[in-house]
Amino acid sequence: MKTLKDSIEINTTKEIIWKWLLKFAENYCEWHPSHIISFWEKGEPNKVGSILYSEENIGGELLKIRARLTDLIPYKSYKYKTLGSLKFLLIGGSFEIENSDKGVIFAATLDFRMGKFLSKIAKKTMRKIIQHMIEEGENLKLILEKRTK
Repeated sequence: MKTLKDSIEINTTKEIIWKWLLKFAENYCEWHPSHIISFWEKGEPNKVGSILYSEENIGGELLKIRARLTDLIPYKSYKYKTLGSLKFLLIGGSFEIENSDKGVIFAATLDFRMGKFLSKIAKKTMRKIIQHMIEEGENLKLILEKRTK
């Protein structure tokens, strides 16, 4: 397994980040210009077991993501597992929130089914995903710090 993680310090509160996460589908396209669409496909929004569908463009490739919400700890973590054929590569991910000296650390994690061999083959794609995660963190910082002022 290979885990990618990006974290960023945001000058805001856990409450503001959590409120944003609870409107994930509505906020998805604002978050990053390559995000295309997101909606709750099955179940109630933000309920464990509900399924979120999202599309984004990473490095010129359309990625269609279906994810089942697996765990929610208010103001702390938001975890999901991917579904469909994507689950054979991307196991799932999470968003974690913790206090810091200047506000909050927001961390995004993606877990992949990859050994060393597949990691070498997919190196270029992994770099694109890492860059995308960094951009998402920076964009979220801008969005939420504007709302905090």
